[in-house]
Amino acid sequence: MVNRGRGRGTFVIWKPAIKETLSEVRSFTHEMELHGRVPGTSSYTVNREIIAEKAAKIFGLDPKEEMYCFRRVRTADDIKLVYMVSYFPLDTDLPFSEDKEQDPMFEKFDIVKTGKPKRVEEEFSAEIPSDEVRESLNIPKSLPVLARKRVTYDKNNNIIEYTISYYRSDLYTYMHSTGKIAYNH
Repeated sequence: MVNRGRGRGTFVIWKPAIKETLSEVRSFTHEMELHGRVPGTSSYTVNREIIAEKAAKIFGLDPKEEMYCFRRVRTADDIKLVYMVSYFPLDTDLPFSEDKEQDPMFEKFDIVKTGKPKRVEEEFSAEIPSDEVRESLNIPKSLPVLARKRVTYDKNNNIIEYTISYYRSDLYTYMHSTGKIAYNH
């Protein structure tokens, strides 16, 4: 929470948890900028791999097929905040390269034939992190993560992306508010 340095003094470096509202979907980069944080990426890989069973079902593919798997650890002010695993069909022509790793994913869609996403479906759950998630975020076994599973659709209602994002529960929260309250009598 504080940074002390001999001859420099003591400085408060703690910032409160990021609170994202669910009223609209933004890229991680834009969300961090909105909160006055500096977005970054501490690790980045893109591979062709046999897809996870859940991703295969979502895309309606055989579980033995390959897809692009895009894994990255996103940071806010150089603090590891979220581990993202995204799946894309092999015919997706996204500009995956080291010099483009900081670009928001939605902007990448706009560069290629896919175009900007038109609709997303999201599901949230609390989970005990796997070894892969814990190592990626450098968190203890006892810290649960908020898993955000998102399916992204293009203007023709085709699935163009499936992403699971694992957020540190001690640094990230979601907020939803509604104007209506339903009472059951």
